[in-house]
Amino acid sequence: MPLYRWNADNLEPVTPTTYERENLQEIDLQRLLRDQPDVLEEGLFIVAEEYGDWRDSYRSIDLLALDKKGRLVVAELKRTQTGDHSELQAIRYVAMVANMTLEQIVEAYRSYLSKRGVEEGARECILGHLEVTDESEADVRTESPRIILASAGFSKELTTSVLWLNDNGLDITCIRFRLYGNGDGILVDTDQVIPLPEASDYRIRVRAREYETERRRSSPSAAEVLQGHEDFKRSIDAAPTDSQSILSRLLTWALEVEQEGLAQLSSTRNSWGFSLRVRPPRDSTSSSGLVIIFQDQLGPGLQLWRSVFQRRAPNSISVVERLIAPNKIGQGNTVRVFTDGLLDALTDAYREANGLPATTPRPGSGPDSPPLAE
Repeated sequence: MPLYRWNADNLEPVTPTTYERENLQEIDLQRLLRDQPDVLEEGLFIVAEEYGDWRDSYRSIDLLALDKKGRLVVAELKRTQTGDHSELQAIRYVAMVANMTLEQIVEAYRSYLSKRGVEEGARECILGHLEVTDESEADVRTESPRIILASAGFSKELTTSVLWLNDNGLDITCIRFRLYGNGDGILVDTDQVIPLPEASDYRIRVRAREYETERRRSSPSAAEVLQGHEDFKRSIDAAPTDSQSILSRLLTWALEVEQEGLAQLSSTRNSWGFSLRVRPPRDSTSSSGLVIIFQDQLGPGLQLWRSVFQRRAPNSISVVERLIAPNKIGQGNTVRVFTDGLLDALTDAYREANGLPATTPRPGSGPDSPPLAE
């Protein structure tokens, strides 16, 4: 839309101009936005300019930033009417900086300040932006950086690509910087073209609904339960190498409990993989059983269900709690440190759940016995 100057008797159109006509380069826009990042987005914190701390590449990011939620942002600036291929360029940059650590971000900002001759505490400035005082509380989100594209214009091919990329999980914002000639200087009209500001809230609601739908699909109530242990056993081969031996040991223990007739095994398939339920026979009131064996991004784990312990093996609770102290059993409590003594105690819990006496612990299976070998 044209820009007009409001005069007493009429609306006078302001003449549009271009970066080329005004002899302005991308570096000029970069310099201004570096010092006034709120023009791009409120609360944006510039971490680095011309960032390129990687090997075998001469390319660099125009502006690297953190947004007000601590998420990493790659800003790519162009002065053309098409935006060139800035979306593809920015995707390469995002791949290069994804999963930066807080220490790497601090070092990038320290170098940025040094180049500008600024004597400030880089770490303190970043913690201040994140509104924390303790580094352990700093929440930087670098696993999936955002992208901001700023240009004099955007081609249909670029906007179509960005809309498709956003629909498939990326977060790209396009901001148009249009110039107008004025007797007193240059006027700059900025507007966000993707996503449209009025559509942003709708987009957030749609994504929230999709997330909730997926969460429900992957919940235990919606999980697919497969009888037996074979599916879980096959999933061990796909687990990280350092987890396979522990998962195999836990599976061996579960099979021993099953062979004694103390439990029935079933593999549960969720969106994130398989888990193994170890459920006492004839326990129709619990889909979980006393114990579930699983593998997630943090490694192997056991979920111990206190409500089932209280109903089926109340005398075993204190023994198991002592072995996993200070992590008491809570509803769905997760345990990640396993000892032979703990597995023996869990076997006794299954014996109690079946009305059988506890067995005598093997030598060396007390609370101080070493963790299972990895």
